[in-house]
Amino acid sequence: MTYLSRVRQRLRPAVLLALGLALCLPAGSAVGATGASFDDPIGDSAEFAPDLGATTVTVGDDETVSVDTRIVPRPPALWGGCAYSVAGVCIPADMTVTWYLDHTPSSGSVADDGADAKVTVIPRRGQTFWEGARWDGANGKFAAGAQPLGVEDPGGVRWTLRLADLGIPRPATLRVWVVSLYKSYNGLGVLLNYEDRAGPGSVAVPGLPGGSGSGVTAACKRKAKVVNGIQRRLRKLRRQAANGKPGAARKLRRLNETKGRAVRAMKRRCGAPVAADAPPPSAAPPGCKLVTKPVLQQEGVGIHAEWVIKPEVVVEC
Repeated sequence: MTYLSRVRQRLRPAVLLALGLALCLPAGSAVGATGASFDDPIGDSAEFAPDLGATTVTVGDDETVSVDTRIVPRPPALWGGCAYSVAGVCIPADMTVTWYLDHTPSSGSVADDGADAKVTVIPRRGQTFWEGARWDGANGKFAAGAQPLGVEDPGGVRWTLRLADLGIPRPATLRVWVVSLYKSYNGLGVLLNYEDRAGPGSVAVPGLPGGSGSGVTAACKRKAKVVNGIQRRLRKLRRQAANGKPGAARKLRRLNETKGRAVRAMKRRCGAPVAADAPPPSAAPPGCKLVTKPVLQQEGVGIHAEWVIKPEVVVEC
C-alpha cells in the first residue's frame, strides 16, 4: 500500500463526515450558494489510471465554482512519476484528470458529450500543471481559458474558478463529470491505455438575488442572429468575388453597408459589447457591484467573426 493510499484511508472518515454535514445544512445557510456530489467506487478502474473517488461541486455566492475529487494514484507511475525506466532514464507516463462542465443544451463539444468548458490537471515528474479551457463555437474547438487555482492533498485534488471564467451563467443547470486517463508504452513497445470515469453529477446554479444575471432580451438575440447571418453571406461572397464571379464584388459592397446598419442596430439593443480578451473586473466602485450576466461579445476577426451572448462578470451600478 502506497503512502498516499494509507493517508487517504485515514482521511476518508473525516471527508465523508464533512460531506454529510454539508449536505445537511439548511438551503438558506448561504445566499446564492449551492452544491452537489457524486461518488465513484474506489477500485473499479483498470490498473495504472488514477482511480477516481467522490467528487463534490460547490457554487458559492462569491461567483466561484469549487470542485474536489478524491483520487487514488496507481502504480507504476502513481501521480505523474515514471511509467518505467530505461538505463536509469525515467520515461514519464501521459497522465491527466479532466473535469468536463456542460451548462448549455445543444451546444459545446460534440466529441465531449456537449461540454462547454473543462479543467485539466497534468501530473508530471513531481510537478502538477493546471489548465482551463472554454468551448469556442466559432472555431469548433476548445480555447485556452483562465488557469484554475488548484491544490493537492494526500487523497485528491481540488480547484476553484470564477463562474465567468468558465462561461457559466446564472441561473443554469450545471452537469459535471470526470475522466482520468493514463497512456504509456511498456518496455516491449505495447501501448498501455487506461481510463476511469466518474459522474455525471448535476448542480443547480441559482440566479443572483434581485434578479441579476438576466438582461439579454429576445430582440437582442434576434439582432445578433441577423448579423451572424450577414457574416456568413459575406464569407460566401468574398470567395465568389475572389474567383471572379460576375456581380459578386458589387453585392459584396452592398452587403457590407447592410452589415454596418445591422451591427449598429444590434448594439443599440444589446448595449456595448465586452471584449472577449478583457480581464474581468476585480472590484466595483462605491455604489456599484459585480454581477455575472450575459453580455454581447465578438469571437473571431473580420468576416470570420461571430457575435455571441456569453455570461461575464461586469460592473453594475
